[in-house]
Amino acid sequence: MKTQLVLGFWTAGGFTDKLNDALADLEAHDHEIIEVQYRTPVFAYTALIVYK
Repeated sequence: MKTQLVLGFWTAGGFTDKLNDALADLEAHDHEIIEVQYRTPVFAYTALIVYK
């Protein structure tokens, strides 16, 4: 298993774009996405993507 961390600050829109780009890139390289975990602390958005 491997992980990728996606970070965004201030706006959910920018974070969503970064997350979608990361997921599309992993899928384009034939990686299987196992899980995506989201966290929304104050003024920041994070997602941990677990893939193989």
